[in-house]
Amino acid sequence: MYNTDLPNRAELPSSGQLIRSTIIAIIVAAVLLVAIVLPSEYGIDPTGIGRVIGLTQMGEIKISLAEEARIATEAETARGTFGGAAIPDQPAATTAPTATTDGSAIRTDEMTVTLKPGEGAEIKLEMVKG
Repeated sequence: MYNTDLPNRAELPSSGQLIRSTIIAIIVAAVLLVAIVLPSEYGIDPTGIGRVIGLTQMGEIKISLAEEARIATEAETARGTFGGAAIPDQPAATTAPTATTDGSAIRTDEMTVTLKPGEGAEIKLEMVKG
């Protein structure tokens, strides 16, 4: 299958051009790291550009959220609880058996769990084979 011709040696970049392009790419990456990534991800702003365009504030919020999550995880570990607050006692779910053609009953349960922001709950079921 024919796609393109092989390039001539004159069309290929020289070693000097490749080195220059590599150095330019490294400089651009370093500038982006210092001006954009450090302020937005870590709240570190050595140039002041991040504060001007609002990236430092975003990084500070991210750091504070990570610190709050770490403190909450440590507190849960110390208490021995995981996954949020316990679910208060709720009345047992009612079942409404219905008649089916093969004589087996279908069971339907309904349960409502209300969670606050940042909470989690785990519901486990055991099912009978058949």
